[in-house]
Amino acid sequence: MNQLIMSNTVLNRDIQTRPTLRLRGKGANELKEPRISEHPRDGPWMPDPSGLENELAVQPPDTKPATGVTMDEYRASFKVDRQEASKKMRELKAENRLDEVELQWAVIMWNSVDMMRTDGWSEDEIESALERYYAGPQYYLTPNNIASPRMIERYGADWGLNARGVYYRHRYSQGWVTAGHDLWLPSLDGIDWNGPGESSRRSRAKAFLKCILNNERWRKSEYAWEADAWTHVFGQMRDDPVLAVDKHEYNTIKLKRDPVSCLLVGEPKFIKRIPDATFGLATFKPKDYQNPLAEWNLDHDRLEALLLHRHCGLISDPRWGDADLAFPFAVYEAKGWSGDAREARRQGCSAGAVYLDMLDNLACQPGKAGKGKRAYQSAEARSNNQVFVFTSFGAHWHILVGYKRPRLERECAGHEGFSESVYIFQRIWSGRVVTQRKAWELLSLVDQIHLWGVTDFRNSIINRLNDWHEFGRRCYANDVKFMFRKVGADRFTRDGKEYRPIPGVCLQLADWAKHLSEEARDKLRERVISYFHQACPRDLPDLTDNWPAAITCLLDDCGPVGTPGYPIQCKEEMAAHYREVHGKDDDVIADLKRLWDEPEEIDNDNNPVQVRKRERLESGEPESCAKRYKGSTPTDVGNKQVDELIDLTKEH
Repeated sequence: MNQLIMSNTVLNRDIQTRPTLRLRGKGANELKEPRISEHPRDGPWMPDPSGLENELAVQPPDTKPATGVTMDEYRASFKVDRQEASKKMRELKAENRLDEVELQWAVIMWNSVDMMRTDGWSEDEIESALERYYAGPQYYLTPNNIASPRMIERYGADWGLNARGVYYRHRYSQGWVTAGHDLWLPSLDGIDWNGPGESSRRSRAKAFLKCILNNERWRKSEYAWEADAWTHVFGQMRDDPVLAVDKHEYNTIKLKRDPVSCLLVGEPKFIKRIPDATFGLATFKPKDYQNPLAEWNLDHDRLEALLLHRHCGLISDPRWGDADLAFPFAVYEAKGWSGDAREARRQGCSAGAVYLDMLDNLACQPGKAGKGKRAYQSAEARSNNQVFVFTSFGAHWHILVGYKRPRLERECAGHEGFSESVYIFQRIWSGRVVTQRKAWELLSLVDQIHLWGVTDFRNSIINRLNDWHEFGRRCYANDVKFMFRKVGADRFTRDGKEYRPIPGVCLQLADWAKHLSEEARDKLRERVISYFHQACPRDLPDLTDNWPAAITCLLDDCGPVGTPGYPIQCKEEMAAHYREVHGKDDDVIADLKRLWDEPEEIDNDNNPVQVRKRERLESGEPESCAKRYKGSTPTDVGNKQVDELIDLTKEH
């Protein structure tokens, strides 16, 4: 039996105009959402997981999606295939055999809405058309996805996000929230918008509505829409002293998307993007601590110290190298009538995915990134990571909530060209803000998110930073201990200035810094020297055999021999480190645990590690050191050669 897959496109916007005759009325839901097939494919319109039980099982094509070819080459090949299919259809028609053709599924590609040509449309019709276009393709990317060149040009960017793990669902369902997550959502339930307690918000809504109607009347540019949003929607968040709200750059690493298959291919690329607004936590400096709202765990310099150390590398600000806007929880993308509403969604969700990665890393046990996933600090730390995405296309707004989890089997887990994690963004509210009630709804939801951001979210970030700050101090103290063992406590004077030598290995930056320019890295190294200088008097009195480390790891990039190594304090931390960072199996971990308890010096080539007690050196070290993984000999650490100097006459 022949199978036919068709793609229908709305070719003319005039088709969307209001018909002159209707045989029956349509409800609000019918206007806003297309009819769902009895056997749908998983996509943005799938209402909840129960719909997957009847999901259409599309037969895999004989050929795989083309990769490594240009769109022009694919278009030419597709044209030949289409001509052959048309010829076959004509033959079947001539033989009266069209009943053998099976229509598997059809796709309607909704056009964008030209707001300049909506005269005569009702508000419901405008909203319906905008929602249909905003949702994008009717089904998600699959490994065997075969589509026409026109569909790829229309939906390739959305499918590329699917490959990167970003999925948009147009209907919120708790059923889509899996992996033990517990999302907090704002709600309009139980709020009387006519109540006396809402008078202030109604006044704000009235002022906001006036600006919106003025923008629509005069068809103003994106700037006007964005400026009004900053003033009336996000003004209270912008003015909150514990929040940092700005047009703020974020950095990330992305793989290139194949132009035809839409799968991930090629080498990683460093990306810079600037959303229209990013909402994060404010950081503080010494001058701010007269304010009772200032929080020590959100101290700018402490976060920067965690960011720069080679064994921490905790990114708290999405702009790598900074620590001014910490751990964003929301992002806003605006488009005017000349823009693309779907592009606003893609941009907002892409930024949200980066912020979710930052929150996920913070929720894990402190440590170096490696081959495996680090354990979470607690089940709660993993379950309530979430971000919000605000988008606007003129007066039409959307609020989305997103969270991160591992990719499931039904989402093509393990297939080449797909990410390991997914970021699920669900719509929780949308509407055309052209009435005071709609403006009030938007402001009420945003105000609730604001309150959540400065209370529950901020408190959770502060709590998770406790372990990171303790680990960061141990890392710097381990470098201080190494310095005093290697170069001693000697100081010397040159050109009237007093210096203390510092080993250059202590100034290596975290892995993320390799993507920055050499000039930027040089500036960051100066900051590392400053934090090392602060650590010397702070941590030197506390150095013991078991603090900051009982042993230090020198395996792979934790070392090599002759460097401070990675500090490890206990047997459990050691097992987790070698499993998650170095990918060691259970047998090796068992040997490591046995060696931990060995009382005497061990040098056994059959063991996966060699542990030697280091001899106390005559180099100013205050205490003897404990065991060290692949430990260095006295000659390794007795070398007085140094790479950097600390000027003790300067303030760092």
